[in-house]
Amino acid sequence: MRLGLVLFAAALAAGGCKKKNNEADKGSGAATATGAATGAATATGAGEATGAGTAAADPKLVERGKYVATIAGCVGCHTPMGPQGPDFSKAFAGGMKVTEEFGTWIGPNVTPHPETGIGKWTDEQILAAIREGKRPDGTMIKAIMPYMFYAGMTDEDGKALVAFLRALPPIENKVEKGDIKLPDMPAPQVPRVDDTSDPVKHGQYLASLMHCAMCHTPMTEKGPDMSKMWAGGFEMKVPPEFGTGVLWSSNITSHPETGIGKWTEEDVVAAVKVGVRPDKSPILGPMAMYVPLWSQMTDDDALALAKFVKSIPPIEHKVAKSTFKPAGPPPGGAGGAPPTAAP
Repeated sequence: MRLGLVLFAAALAAGGCKKKNNEADKGSGAATATGAATGAATATGAGEATGAGTAAADPKLVERGKYVATIAGCVGCHTPMGPQGPDFSKAFAGGMKVTEEFGTWIGPNVTPHPETGIGKWTDEQILAAIREGKRPDGTMIKAIMPYMFYAGMTDEDGKALVAFLRALPPIENKVEKGDIKLPDMPAPQVPRVDDTSDPVKHGQYLASLMHCAMCHTPMTEKGPDMSKMWAGGFEMKVPPEFGTGVLWSSNITSHPETGIGKWTEEDVVAAVKVGVRPDKSPILGPMAMYVPLWSQMTDDDALALAKFVKSIPPIEHKVAKSTFKPAGPPPGGAGGAPPTAAP
């Protein structure tokens, strides 16, 4: 099975691995966002009404929404790929096209453009799409969109994310519809609570927004094997233009031999924020896409996430060794340097 995000990740991995290693050797606590957008627009539009009928947004709310968008990796699927890599001049304007075994999906335009984006959607409609996978017309978004994991997003974070999306510059970019042949899946009914007083529970909430289990759960012909959730083994086939070989997601349970039971909390933080293993070797695959985003996590959030990961019960599941090799660094990023914004 092919994981579409690898398209985006492989392009970043090809040019970013050496830099990550150098930063790790220097003891850096974060990777620079040299390969991905963190959430486009700084809050320059925060004081303006960019959505239909919206009032002026609170800059602090927009800033929180930008952070949520960064952690959730929204820009990954909602930025088009150009001939030389992701086109960050159109961050969040959609158009990323990926052909899977079950059809082709295309990331939609989520900027507030009134005709080609979501500018005419209400706040409630935007939040329903994010947490429930429902469009304004009642049809379901296919589960390529991680609404199954965003379902537990708190009302506060949901409101902030909507405010951030409304503050983005409206970009006119008409995106065609995909033809995904997958069944509609209702969002799970889960508590929408973030217990920040408990680091492990807070870390679990963050892991849900980061949809970590989406890649770190093995897939069967009938769907994800939930009995081995977090135990890795998800096969990701990479299109030849991005490299050769197969990627297998890692077992991130606390099993000491087949998982990461021997890793320290600091090792987990480095894997998430820098993209390196304890031996300083780079982590490839979708992690290469997310690391420039996750590097901007606060230290407290990163530590909470590590505490949750370390609390995952051990599952003995030996994962095949990945054989993926990047095709080589792209000749340059389309649309110039990626937008960055410290949360």
